[in-house]
Amino acid sequence: MLPRVVVRAPARGYIHPLTARAIRGLFEHIPAEYLHGLTRIELRARNAKVGQPFGCYQRREKVVILYSVPPTIWEFPGLRADFRRSLQACYAVISKEEGRVRVTWPDESLISLWYYSDVFTHELGHHYVEQYRHKNGRVGGRLFREFVAEMHARRFTEQLFKRRRTAKQETWKSDGSTAR
Repeated sequence: MLPRVVVRAPARGYIHPLTARAIRGLFEHIPAEYLHGLTRIELRARNAKVGQPFGCYQRREKVVILYSVPPTIWEFPGLRADFRRSLQACYAVISKEEGRVRVTWPDESLISLWYYSDVFTHELGHHYVEQYRHKNGRVGGRLFREFVAEMHARRFTEQLFKRRRTAKQETWKSDGSTAR
C-alpha cells in the first residue's frame, strides 16, 4: 500500500521542488520498507522565509511534510558547512552579499535533485527508523536520530546516482557509441 500524496498550493512565488507526479514516480525506486506504514506525503506552503525546516516527519501521523521554496534565489544569514556542501554538490551558486549568503539555482531541476537527495530521503529515513523501532530498538537522542536519517538519505542518493550511471552505460552499449 503506497502512501497518498497530498498537494497544497505552494506559498506565493514559491514552488514545490518535487511534484506529486515525481514523488509517485520515485516510489518504484524506493525500497518498500521505507514506504511501509507511511500514510501520506504532503506538499505544503511555507509560512516563513526559506530555511529550516525544508521538510519534517510527523511520527504520530506517519506523515512526511515537504515545504515549498523560492524557485531560484534563497537568502540566509549564514550557512552551516554541511548544508553548504550539500547545496554545492547539486551545483547551487553560493555568494555573500551585504552580510547575507545568497544561494542561486541555475535550474529548477537542480533544486529538485537537492530536495530529493537531502530533504525527502532524510525524512524517509526518519520514518524508517520509527517504523521499525520495535524490531531494531529506539534511536536515542536528537543528534543521533538526525545522523541516522542522514545515513539513509546518503544511501538513497548513492543508489540514485548508481542507477543513472548504469542507465547511461546501457544506453551507450545499446547504440554502439563509446563512453566519453
